[in-house]
Amino acid sequence: MNVVILNGSLKHQQELAPIQAALEQELKSRNMKTDSFVMNEIKIISCTGCFKCWDTTPGICTGVKGDEGEAIKKKIVNCDLLIFLTPITFGGYSSELKKIIERLIGTLHPGVQIIDGESHHFKRYEKYPSLLAIGISENSDEEEEQLFKTLIYRHSLNFYPPVYKTHIFQKDETIKQEKIKQIIDDMELKK
Repeated sequence: MNVVILNGSLKHQQELAPIQAALEQELKSRNMKTDSFVMNEIKIISCTGCFKCWDTTPGICTGVKGDEGEAIKKKIVNCDLLIFLTPITFGGYSSELKKIIERLIGTLHPGVQIIDGESHHFKRYEKYPSLLAIGISENSDEEEEQLFKTLIYRHSLNFYPPVYKTHIFQKDETIKQEKIKQIIDDMELKK
């Protein structure tokens, strides 16, 4: 099983490093191949909205050149589990994580279908990875945490993960390996 971890820490933030280390340890113990990316250490240019990845070069971004976006996207498309690590910022992802998430638009077809009365893009690929989103909340704000959970739910509707889960840690919370094990167990991943 292949796993991609996207650590959306902002520069000089260290709160996600122990979670990433614990995840990597747990995944290794399960013989899962893991590629981890700390997004603020990698050059990722924001999506320009040219939509070439939809209509000119299906699935491949050619509107942005000179960054690692396509290499990371290729790993994501071929993984079984995608993990987002992010400080919760106004109920959403960090700006570092959001840059690569926006670049994933090409993993969907531009056409839409109606599902439960809502417009959703068609799948471009037959298989999509399961999604685990782990956020760190700085101030235990219930409304912000609910916004984050809703964002992940909405994201799951648009990116078709077979399984998705959200977990929120508090900034000052001690990360225990048993908790990380439980979070991975809760994903009920199929090998």
